[in-house]
Amino acid sequence: MDITHLKYFVEVARQKSFTKAAQTLHVSQPSLSKAVRLLEGEWNKQLFKRRGHRIELTEEACAVLPQIEALVRQFEVLEYQMSHTNDLESGEISLGIPPMIGSSFLSPIIRDFMQKYPRISLKVSEYGSPQIAQLVQDGQLQVGFVTLPVPAFTNKDTRTYIFNQQPLKYVVTPDSPFAQREVITLQDIKKEPLIFFHPSFSLYDIILGRFQEIGVVPTIAAQSNNWDFIAELVKSGLGSAILPQTICDRLHSDDLVSIPITPRIDWVLGMIWNERSLIIPAIRLWVNYFHSRVPETLSIR
Repeated sequence: MDITHLKYFVEVARQKSFTKAAQTLHVSQPSLSKAVRLLEGEWNKQLFKRRGHRIELTEEACAVLPQIEALVRQFEVLEYQMSHTNDLESGEISLGIPPMIGSSFLSPIIRDFMQKYPRISLKVSEYGSPQIAQLVQDGQLQVGFVTLPVPAFTNKDTRTYIFNQQPLKYVVTPDSPFAQREVITLQDIKKEPLIFFHPSFSLYDIILGRFQEIGVVPTIAAQSNNWDFIAELVKSGLGSAILPQTICDRLHSDDLVSIPITPRIDWVLGMIWNERSLIIPAIRLWVNYFHSRVPETLSIR
């Protein structure tokens, strides 16, 4: 029995697709299919059955999958320990961070972490939340920060730590007819031109979805992924915007006014990672450090 074949079997079982598993493992699909056939021949058991364009585990394979996953995890731990030095405070961590989350929350935490663990380097990449979630699941990023919800996780080893929840607010210029309102509804502003986020960002879907719930198609005057630029466009008179509380707190009250929205729309932030990646000391240090610095938010409105 080859541990590589077991790894391949586990990944195909997770992805429910030979094609996706081959992409994740960076191997050819024929190699993957051959490995599974060898296991089936060795055990004299069928491991997968086809359901249309997808595949599913057989009952026999379902019964042994947890034990095989445990064996693969134990081997990965042993492999890592034998191929790395005993320096548990060194290494590299790849982080995926949407621009708005990075500027709002993470800069001081990253600075303090690197001061405490100077031999660990952080490689930061900026993407939208849906792409970050996919890259973490595919193993191309080790840790990601996302706006929730994101598309359903296909990898059951993916973990989520919700650490912030705050309301979105409606942002206008002081001369807007809405500027003196204490609260605003989406129905009130259904005809107002809006500066929206790009569709690759979760806030686009969150805000658009709430408009759709009341049967409204908002007027999108412009789109940007940069909250500074969005604020500048609002100041220029091009339209209004819907931004998180943290961003609104940074705006100069002489230039822009932020108004609470009712019913409340929340911006929910989470950190995600693959539980299996914690065998790497640097990743485990980061996850534990973040937990110690930022309390978990247990409830979502």
